[in-house]
Amino acid sequence: CMADLEFEFSLKPDSDPVLARYVVQFKGKAIVWDDANSTDRVVGEIHGHKLDLAAAIVDGVEQELLLDSVCPEISEFSHTAFGDGGCHYLQEMADGSQEKQQCSGLVYINEISVEPDYRGRQIGTELMSKIGQLVDVEDSIIALKAFPLSEEYGQKVPDESVERVKRFYERLGFTHIGGEFMVKQANLCDSIKKRLAWKKNQPQARAATPLQKLPN
Repeated sequence: CMADLEFEFSLKPDSDPVLARYVVQFKGKAIVWDDANSTDRVVGEIHGHKLDLAAAIVDGVEQELLLDSVCPEISEFSHTAFGDGGCHYLQEMADGSQEKQQCSGLVYINEISVEPDYRGRQIGTELMSKIGQLVDVEDSIIALKAFPLSEEYGQKVPDESVERVKRFYERLGFTHIGGEFMVKQANLCDSIKKRLAWKKNQPQARAATPLQKLPN
């Protein structure tokens, strides 16, 4: 039951002082109370990085160098997904056409896991959803490697487990981009769509008027 779950999240700058200007690490946990052992039990986890590509570009940092510096998996993803033009996504326009937009950031999910006994309860979906609420993902690409971890080191992952993981991400709106990597335009996340809808419905800003003096 989702009501029995608690979620804990933490955000912190990268431990490297140079990367810390542009990279935030995030971690999240889904927790239940274990009556048998009278303690909290972690049944789901998510962790990854948010890269502020726009800030790095303004500061003159080469995007490829930044992506290669965070971790090997992000470097592998960037070489699979990004061409010489950097990070882009296709935005659906009002007339139904698609227009290429430049990403201001990359949200890379290094790992998401749910204990087998707790799968099918929307825990993974909820962990993903909260990333969109807690991390500034607007105009970003969300990316991950859709390949489950082996139960034992070196053991082959069953094909059915690989397909189950890929179907899970496809239901969340991710698409394949090469290899095992999948991406999603963050502006398609529910929290961002609501924010954009709110902006669209706001009245045009009124012309600025001089502030009146406060009474003495």
